Amino acid sequence: MTANAQGEFIVVTMRVKNIGDKPQSYFGDDQKMIDAQGREYGASSEAGMYMNTGVAVTGEINPGNSIDVKVAFDVPPGTAPAALQLHDSMFSSGVKVALA
Repeated sequence: MTANAQGEFIVVTMRVKNIGDKPQSYFGDDQKMIDAQGREYGASSEAGMYMNTGVAVTGEINPGNSIDVKVAFDVPPGTAPAALQLHDSMFSSGVKVALA
């Protein structure tokens, strides 16, 4: 079984490291992608399940540990990604990281 995009998937691979002193949760669904026009796209949890087999992509990361994950964003064909907005929880304001 695979995930089907409404448009096309843009896949971002990243390493998430806990630099704190206590366990920290990570959820791929909390991450956002922003295109060149400022439109915001949420992560595809369905695609994330298929791409990250064998990796615990949700749950706690202990201090000093890291996980490598792929996050997919379902966007219209031809969309130019400009930035990621990374969150440590759904309630955080996040940090914007420009994409080259």
